[in-house]
Amino acid sequence: MIKVRLNSDGTVKILQNRGELVIQKDSVSTSTAVWFVYPFSAAKSLAPEVGKSPHPIWDGLYCKSYTIKKAGAGAIITATYEGSEFQWDSENDTEENTIEVAATMREEPIETHSKFKEWIKKREDGSSAAIFDDDGNFKAWNKDDSLGAKLLGIKSYYVPGYSATVTYISQSSPSLGSIGSIGGGGGIPSIGNGREWMKTGISYSSLADGTYKVTETYLSSGENGWNKEVYKK
Repeated sequence: MIKVRLNSDGTVKILQNRGELVIQKDSVSTSTAVWFVYPFSAAKSLAPEVGKSPHPIWDGLYCKSYTIKKAGAGAIITATYEGSEFQWDSENDTEENTIEVAATMREEPIETHSKFKEWIKKREDGSSAAIFDDDGNFKAWNKDDSLGAKLLGIKSYYVPGYSATVTYISQSSPSLGSIGSIGGGGGIPSIGNGREWMKTGISYSSLADGTYKVTETYLSSGENGWNKEVYKK
């Protein structure tokens, strides 16, 4: 049995576990801390204040949440803490970030192929690899043409598709007005061949230390870039 001296108000708060520091790849750090408090009725008043109380040993981490569990005449308080390992640069929020890029193949209509106009062009003798409808629109490939025979049955093709995610810590909440804008950001690599990035999403969450974890998503265009009549630069 451990004997402890009560505070003048008849309460006790003993730190039982200081917790380990966990640093994630997105610069968010987390930890926990556990206290025994007495009496049970004072548990809420003795608990750390969410968003304000710092971790007992790890600098820069603040209370995110806590639980209270009755233990005899007292209580066990388990608190979670989080903060950022990121050293904020007022000139550039995204100087240190996490970038993830994925490449997959996606299906596109054959009409979007960069050589499509060349393939269907009528030759001087009037022949073509394509068959057109009464309005002059592409209908099918001409099986009696040498090139048309090679393309027979092809209505679509696969092209490389790229997506990217950038995660960083910001001192302030981000603007959502850049959604749909053309251009990469946050150190996303250029993919070349006429392809362009477009920002397709922004999400953020506030951390206990007052900073914000921001995630931006990007999608690449095809070789012809994004249509500037439809999308903003």
